Order: sequence, then structure tokens, then C-alpha cells
Amino acid sequence: MVIIKEVLKGSIGQEIGINPGDDLLSIDGQPIDDILDYQFFSSDSEFLLSIKKPDGEQWDIDIEKDYDEDLGLVFDGVVFDRMKRCKNKCVFCFIDQLPPRMRSTLYTKDDDYRYSFLYGNFITLTNLTERDWSKIINMHLSPLYVSVHSMDPEVRIRMLNNKNAAEIKNQLQRLKDADIKIHTQIVLCPGINDGDVLSDTIEQLAELRPSVLSIGIVPVGLTGYRSDLPNLRGFTADEIKAIIFLVDQCQNRFRKEYGYGLVYLADEFYIAVGLPVPEEEYYDDFSQIENGIGLARILLDQFQIIEPDLPEEIEPRTAYLITGYSALPVINYIVDRLNRIKGLEAVALPIPNHFFGGNVSVTGLLTGSDIIDYLGINYKDKNVIIPEVVLKDGEDVLLDDVSIKEISAKTGARISTVDGSAQNLVDAILKGV
Repeated sequence: MVIIKEVLKGSIGQEIGINPGDDLLSIDGQPIDDILDYQFFSSDSEFLLSIKKPDGEQWDIDIEKDYDEDLGLVFDGVVFDRMKRCKNKCVFCFIDQLPPRMRSTLYTKDDDYRYSFLYGNFITLTNLTERDWSKIINMHLSPLYVSVHSMDPEVRIRMLNNKNAAEIKNQLQRLKDADIKIHTQIVLCPGINDGDVLSDTIEQLAELRPSVLSIGIVPVGLTGYRSDLPNLRGFTADEIKAIIFLVDQCQNRFRKEYGYGLVYLADEFYIAVGLPVPEEEYYDDFSQIENGIGLARILLDQFQIIEPDLPEEIEPRTAYLITGYSALPVINYIVDRLNRIKGLEAVALPIPNHFFGGNVSVTGLLTGSDIIDYLGINYKDKNVIIPEVVLKDGEDVLLDDVSIKEISAKTGARISTVDGSAQNLVDAILKGV
């Protein structure tokens, strides 16, 4: 059922008598599985709209309107049939490594091309039906975000545990032939898809330009919950330096040939070995920002813009900033500069991630329970700043369902939250806003 949640005032839908609670059956006989179907089939200037009223009465309405004029119907969510679930069993899957007894929605494996197009979620292409392919091509759903990991068929089958994974080259070529743009991702695992395999993957993806717009490379994330899962480890410092050298070589060559870098490493690679994150030019249009690639550079550049306007002195104030260990070098750079302001004491508080364990150290995966354990009662009545990246979208709860109010109540700290901008962070540290 495609239940209409709202009908906009003054819209065509309201004028023809459609009400909230009505069920959208079809447009020109086409079933409506998602918001893409609705937008695509309702964009025509003439079509037959079929609605089912709550009492069971069916209305078939001939619609005549301007092309692309919206009907004014609002739905709850963007997918009306079932989300397309992942059937892979990836050796590095983060969801398989989640602690028990978390929210059930966190264990959902999404491999839905509609979420890829609408929200930038990465998909593997292994779970697409021919009907899905037809829809992608006919509606020209571009760009898509594709988890490639390796272009070597055997390596990709090993990584995804799915024989369909071997078709990645043909699948990407099919998207290219349909003029669909692609942002690609490689989750890098030591001894599996790094080294020569990584080099070959980068080269093959580069050959698929201009369809392939970017290649983002992120390190495998390993939690402390990997019992009965394949044996994986993190990268050594020497391995990371070799990866940086390889990607730098590729980027330099691509810039000469294409005018842009094409391949980009996650911030964690540089931070892990104590190297500065690359300058802005490295990231071009920051096309892999949703992958966390370039976030550190954006924060640093934003801070450098506002740095000349920082005060020399303020009323005495102390502020504590919650952070994950992986972001600590970047946060410390900002904190050290702010501490040159007379009257200010800014302190970064790196929180160990006991909840997930393993090598998980990104700020966005911090939990309320770990923050509470770290703060204890030692920060009672003190100004503690928590970045909003730890929060569930649109809510004030963290991944373990602990709320900001609960953290404040249990620790006695004066909690404030900040978005990802340098200005908001500085304002919170200096003024508490």
C-alpha cells in the first residue's frame, strides 16, 4: 500500500479530492514502488491516476496538467515496497561486527539502488534484478554510488562471498553505456585487495571515465565483535605509507591526464601515521565527503578563515571537547591555537570506544555509555561539548540509545552540541553557544 500522508494546500491533489489516508494504486497502470516511480510517472502532462479510498472505493482520475507540475502528494518515506537487502556476506561487513542488543534497524543491510541515488548510499550491484536494471537505465538514475573493492573477479568474490560479485566490470560498463555516472568505493583490507590488486583496480576504474567520477579508498573498520568471522587485521604504518605513495602517484598522473585527481584516500590513512591531511586541491570537488574523505581538511580550512578574527582575551572560561581518537590530531591543532587566547582553557577529551572495541576510533561511532564512563562525575558543572555527528539523525540520542539529557543527568556536566563547522565549534568553546 502507498498511503498518502499529506496533500499540499492548493495543489492539484487537493483540488481533485485526494485526502490523507488515500492509497495510491497506480499511475497509467504502473505500480508505484517508491518516490522515484511517483515522480517519474506523474511528471507527464496527461495520465490516469488510480486512488483507493479508505472505504474501499476506487477512483480513476484523468489528470491534465503542465509537464513536471507536482500533484502535491506527500508520502511517509521514499520506498513504498520493501527495502532491497544485501545478500552478500562481506568479510569486512561492519554490520556483522555490531555488538548485540542494539536497535534492530542498525542490523539492516541495505543494498538498494534507490537509496544510492537519493542519499548516496553505496551499493554492490550484486543484488540487482533485470527489472532493477531497466528502471535504473530508463529513469537515468545518475549518479550512483558503487562499492567496488576490487576489479579482480576472484578477489571480489572472496571479499563479498557472492559469485555475482565477479560481474563488476560488465556491470560498470553497462552503467557507462547508459551514460550513468558513478562514484566508487574501495574498503581496503590488508593482504586481500591492497598492493598490486589495488593498483589494478584503480587503473581499471580510471579506464571507465568519464562514467566513473571518483574513487574513494577507506580502511577496513574492525570492532571487537568478530568471533566466527574471517580473520582480518588493521594496516601497519609501513603499509599505510605504501598506500599513500601509490595513490599519490596515481593522482599526480591523473591530474596531468584528466585535470583532476580521481582517486582519494580517507583522512584516517594520513592521521594514523602522523602525516598532515592533504591540502584542499587534493580533494577537487570533495565528491567523497559522505565517505568522510576530506572532512578534516574542510574543518581546518574553515578554522583558518576565522582564525584572524579570534579575540586576544575573553572572560575566564574552560571548555571540554569530546572527540574520537582518530580526529584528535586535528582537534588538538584547533585547541592549541584557541588556548593562546588569554582567559580560555580548551581541552580535548579523546574517548576510548569500548562499546565497539577493535580499531574503531572515529568520533561518529562514540556512544553515550562510553562518554558517561569517561566523564564520570569529574566534569560536574563543567562545559562539555559533544559533536552532533554522534547523534542519530534528527534526534538527541546516540547509537546506544543514550540521550544527551541522560549524559548530562548522570555526569552533572553542562552539555552542549555542535555541528561539523569550525565556526559553531569555536563559538561553543568561546561563548557556550
